[in-house]
Amino acid sequence: MFLNRPHQLLGCAVLGLSLLLSGCGFQLRGMGTDMVTLKELRVESRDNYSELHQGLEQALEDNGVNITASAPYRLQLLEEERQRIAVSYTSRSAPAEYELTNNLRFQVSDTDGRALVGPETITARRIFVSNRDNITGSNEEEALLQVEMRRDLVRQMLFRLASLSEGELAARSRALEQQATPPAP
Repeated sequence: MFLNRPHQLLGCAVLGLSLLLSGCGFQLRGMGTDMVTLKELRVESRDNYSELHQGLEQALEDNGVNITASAPYRLQLLEEERQRIAVSYTSRSAPAEYELTNNLRFQVSDTDGRALVGPETITARRIFVSNRDNITGSNEEEALLQVEMRRDLVRQMLFRLASLSEGELAARSRALEQQATPPAP
C-alpha cells in the first residue's frame, strides 16, 4: 500500500495543507517584499532622538535610503499620540484590560515645505491585560507592547513609503508649482 507508513501520511497531509493555504491567498506576516524606492530622504520630528524617529531612520537606511539633510523630500513626523483606555473592568470596578493606541501623523513635503503626501495618520493598537497582583510584570508587558507598536508604526510607514516613487513626488511638486504660478496674460 502507498500510504502504509505514518510519516508518509503526515507528509501528504502537510503537502495538502500547504497547497490549500497557498491557494486561498494566505501569507505569513512579515516585513513584506515592497522596498522603499526613494534614494534620499530627510526625516524630521520634534524629537530626533525618540525611539520612533531612530527606529524609522534605521529601517530606511536598511532599505537603502540615504538619510541626509540635503534630500529633495522630507518625511515629517508631525505628532505621535499615545492613548491608554480601560475597556473592561473587574467585579471591584478596577480596570482589567486596557486598549493601547499609538497614532503617528506624518507628511511628505518638498524642500519648500509644500505637502506632497498627507498629512496622514497611521495607527497601532494592542489590548493589554492588567494584573493587580503583579504590577511589575504588568508594567513590563505594557512596555513590551509599546515597543511592538513602535515597530508596527515603522513597518506601516515603510509600506506607505514603498508606494511612492521619486517620479511621482516630482510630478506632485510640479503640479503644486503650476497651481502657485499665475497664468500669463
